[in-house]
Amino acid sequence: MKRKKCFQLFHLALILIDMTDAGKLCDFAEKFPCKGSHCLPSPCTSKTTQESKEPTTAVTTEPQGTTLGSTIYLCPPNMIYGNCTCEATCEDPKGKSACNSTCLGSTGCICKAGLMLNGSDCISASRCSCFVAEANLVISNGETYVNDNCTQKCSCSNNRLTCEDYSCSTNAVCDVENEVRQCYCNEGYEGDGETCVSLSFRDCQDVYDAGHTQDGVYTIMPTGWPGSPFNVSCKMENGGGWTVFQRRTDGSTSFYQNWTAYKDGFGDSRNLWLGNEKLHYLTNQRNYTLRFDITTSSGSTEYAEYTEFQIESESSNYTMNKLGTHSGSTGHSLSHNKGKKFSTHDRDNDACGRFNCVEKHRSGWWHSNAWCSTCHSYSSCHRFQYSRSCKSYCTYYNLNGVYNGGNGEMIYSQYNTYCNVQYVEMKIRPTY
Repeated sequence: MKRKKCFQLFHLALILIDMTDAGKLCDFAEKFPCKGSHCLPSPCTSKTTQESKEPTTAVTTEPQGTTLGSTIYLCPPNMIYGNCTCEATCEDPKGKSACNSTCLGSTGCICKAGLMLNGSDCISASRCSCFVAEANLVISNGETYVNDNCTQKCSCSNNRLTCEDYSCSTNAVCDVENEVRQCYCNEGYEGDGETCVSLSFRDCQDVYDAGHTQDGVYTIMPTGWPGSPFNVSCKMENGGGWTVFQRRTDGSTSFYQNWTAYKDGFGDSRNLWLGNEKLHYLTNQRNYTLRFDITTSSGSTEYAEYTEFQIESESSNYTMNKLGTHSGSTGHSLSHNKGKKFSTHDRDNDACGRFNCVEKHRSGWWHSNAWCSTCHSYSSCHRFQYSRSCKSYCTYYNLNGVYNGGNGEMIYSQYNTYCNVQYVEMKIRPTY
């Protein structure tokens, strides 16, 4: 027993002796090694390896130490002496808090690899909060973890891990945002990713029914529409809920466009064509009433309504296959365009072999071939002028013609009545 106490006192004495003298004693100490659980670590295992470092307060607990200058540094179990890092803790598995610490760049006792700091001790990650073995990850209480393909979701509560099946809505994707992986709803939908509800309305009637009674631009998503939600102009007068698909106010936008432009839509808030593809999906999700409002160069206002309006798909060249009963102050000659295919200057669908109506009238439209067979007998056919100033041999309505303000020869409704159109707007609303 006396021999053991002697060795303990000897090893402690070395800690307090200047390393110059301690170095002389180390050779002697190596001849009489201490063995057993009662021993302190030998101070001779690491000599002046970092003599340039400023000493800090020695840790006087159990082993794992290093020698700096004339001072022996001892670290607790499961710790080693090293550079301060973004050390992970059970409360902060990613070490974000430690990365903000002022200790960075200095040295001290840190956890061994694979261990996490829990209070003042270093323990295995599997003993911390909740350990997700699949990902070799620790999550704190209140946090969740979703696997790579979003098929499982694990939650940590009271240091207990609970995992369950997880799946994304058909209107969502598995993705990582702000370092969080989960199911996220697609654009135009909202929810937790497992359930996503459409944010968009089917048309302006849905907008109106939801309490938005002011004219404006709103986002809609027609039933079956394969693309993203899109903006439309909604007009809320005359009962509300009108979805605008055509507008002419000035000559800043040409309506002498090709097939693709009329399919996708073009223009701005003053002059627009919503697009035949959108118009097809819109008019096939419900039964719709068509309305257009006209202001002539003399200032008179006219309107027309048709109880039905529907456009077929592109495979049928956007045929106007429904046009109901007419009412209003304009004539009902749009009925001549019912059943006609849509034509543009690069896709002639007017069934007239003598000429291309689009080229004559400078507009994409459901042009009729009503005057095709007789036009050669009229001396004025080269001008396509039927009566007064209205040019109408291919169609009785030409609301997409060339804009020329007060004259209005190329924009007209009811070919021999309202042929000086300054403003026109076409829109639809569900039929009740």
